[in-house]
Amino acid sequence: MSFLKLISTFFIFFSISLQARDYIIVQSTTSTANTGLLDILSERFFIQTGIEVRAVAVGTGTAIANAKKGDGDILIVHSKLDELNFIEEGFGVERFDLMYNDFIIVGPKNDPANISNKKDIADVMKQLASSKYKFISRDDNSGTHKKELLLWKTAGLQVPKDNSYLKTGSSMANAINVAVEMQAYLLTDRGTWISFKNKNNLKILFEKNESLFNPYGVIAINPKKFPHVEYQKSKKFINWLLKGEGKQLISNYKVDNQQLFFTYN
Repeated sequence: MSFLKLISTFFIFFSISLQARDYIIVQSTTSTANTGLLDILSERFFIQTGIEVRAVAVGTGTAIANAKKGDGDILIVHSKLDELNFIEEGFGVERFDLMYNDFIIVGPKNDPANISNKKDIADVMKQLASSKYKFISRDDNSGTHKKELLLWKTAGLQVPKDNSYLKTGSSMANAINVAVEMQAYLLTDRGTWISFKNKNNLKILFEKNESLFNPYGVIAINPKKFPHVEYQKSKKFINWLLKGEGKQLISNYKVDNQQLFFTYN
């Protein structure tokens, strides 16, 4: 081998070694982080494999946008239609059902809109559309925000445009804080609500309706589109979540003796 080829080979291997990482980056919805679940999963996976999991916890819309730029190795979000589009557009390899919980509507304990007596989600949304009652929207393109918009639409309603409809443009935790401060109604995922401490005078007023089902998916970012991703490590983490100890940790994870997420059989 000539000196020139030797130098060229050295730089190729050096470049590859620089690109290889002993960690994976997960673009994740905020609820997995706010509840503490992602920390538990990351810690245990590192102990077992030596692979560090670094999470970027943002709203689902932002997580997907980041992943479309190749910023990350794995996507964990909760907006199934957007996830399937992500796959169809070639950004992800395959979507797997990871876990699920549900959305709930919380509001002041005295329930001035009287939604706790309603049986149908459309009737609930019609009540909350009234300018008499404050409603907090995340307005951040998150999975929760997308669900909220869908609920208005399926009820045959436009998103309220008066001052009673307040947009935070922020995380679920911050939106709950605003709802507490304003004594307003709010759509939230159950996991974040259970783990949230500052509930003050708010309570769950509408729940356990099939329209509020909240599935989470996990997707490895496509190495054919982004060669720099740690695809093999990502597959190992996903398999651990779906079939290994990760699945048990998700099922067993509780706050205040309440299960936050449920896995599929």
